[in-house]
Amino acid sequence: MEAVPALRAVGQMRPGDHLLLGYDTDEERETVLAAFLLDGLASGQRGLVLTPGDIPAGLALSFLEAYGCPVDEEVAVGRLAVDPQLATPEGLWDLDEVIRREARRAVADGFLGLRVSMEVLCGRAGKSLKTLHDSELLLDPVFASLPVLGVCQYDRRVFDEEELIPLDVLHHGRVAADLVWHDELLSITRTFAPPGLALAGEIDDTNVTAVARALHAETARARGRTANGVRTRLDLRDLRFVDVGALRLLVFSALGLYAAGGTLVLHGVAPHVQRVMRVTGWDRVPGLRIEQGDREARGEPPP
Repeated sequence: MEAVPALRAVGQMRPGDHLLLGYDTDEERETVLAAFLLDGLASGQRGLVLTPGDIPAGLALSFLEAYGCPVDEEVAVGRLAVDPQLATPEGLWDLDEVIRREARRAVADGFLGLRVSMEVLCGRAGKSLKTLHDSELLLDPVFASLPVLGVCQYDRRVFDEEELIPLDVLHHGRVAADLVWHDELLSITRTFAPPGLALAGEIDDTNVTAVARALHAETARARGRTANGVRTRLDLRDLRFVDVGALRLLVFSALGLYAAGGTLVLHGVAPHVQRVMRVTGWDRVPGLRIEQGDREARGEPPP
């Protein structure tokens, strides 16, 4: 059995961490990277982005503006920087030396450390004299000895999982977007492919407000993604219990979305919850769509 890489939320990263981000969409990459860099600014650390292309810093970091970051000002005072180090295959040769030097420079400039993000294009990952594997291997002593933490980005649309597995052992785990909500009963995470929310655990009257808040924010997110009707998707495969109050919230939200031309999609609804919704007629509410779970899609009987 293959070991599952340790997964850590970006907000839980600590100095010395060297994590792998395998992303499926640009939104996922920008969400994680924005949290990573903005946490660094708040912590007195310099942010350095090593890009696979020679593009202006303002353009490379423009996605941060959506999070309220004054990119041009931060670049002007040296709190954020962009370097086209990985724009050529030769950029892999001395990657460890570059990060070692930049970490020391950040401290010398008065920062408390360095946050560095790196992205390597698939075409440059194995043909250079110094391979990507070797470059990643040489990075570990740098992260172990200096106040630096890093995220190595790999686009899963061009790197398949078999290519990423050997790279996992060269990192301290994988990084993911921060949780939307977490308490003793329930965790809510953002999903990116497909976009939506994943709910795991139990919903009762102690956390239903958190669900309502997350659903409201997710609907705003979906509204910004498409102009052809809002489609808000909840993955409920790992939801063990949901009380009637929470079900009523979902119905109320679906009706609101329907009035605005949208849809609330529920994926992986447990059979016993589906029975409750059928008995009450809530499964026929306008604006509510219940997708088949993976088991049903495979033609297997419910458990």
